[in-house]
Amino acid sequence: MNDKTPMHTSEELVIYNKSGKLILFALLFVLAGVAMMYSGMSEEESSMIITIIGAVTILFFGLCLIYLIARAVNRKPALIINEEGITDHSSYVEGGLIRWHEIEDVTLYEMMNQRMIGIKLLNPDAFLSQQKGFKKLLMRANKGMVSAEVNISGSAISENLDKVYLIILKRWKTAKPMKPDSSS
Repeated sequence: MNDKTPMHTSEELVIYNKSGKLILFALLFVLAGVAMMYSGMSEEESSMIITIIGAVTILFFGLCLIYLIARAVNRKPALIINEEGITDHSSYVEGGLIRWHEIEDVTLYEMMNQRMIGIKLLNPDAFLSQQKGFKKLLMRANKGMVSAEVNISGSAISENLDKVYLIILKRWKTAKPMKPDSSS
């Protein structure tokens, strides 16, 4: 049995990351950055702008490449969907454990040709206050671009996004009435 195949039981669905194509694309961009730097430095007039763009491309996509390789080697699931909620480790800006009663809405949307599941939280400020460092900064920036606090990209997971969306939606709707008791 392949360690990266989704595991589905009546209690829990475990989905792993899909990294192969992303690693290839990141590597191609790093190589394109190297070519730009080489081209910018070897021209007689030494085009500084091309050299700088090449360096930024290498830096950004090099960091992406390192992250993607580490994620491919790591056997941690991208998503775990169970009776408690959704545990999201599908990207660097992962949501962690999101309990069903913390969710306000679940939507399927597309942004820049990227299909995603958006999870809007009842208390987004409390969620953001639990995040730290650069991840918190990225989440705040993300908040200005999309309406959901947690976003799961279809390109990051090994399972069909529509299928995962329907599973999340069904689990959330059946778990919704089971909010924590606030009388104690």
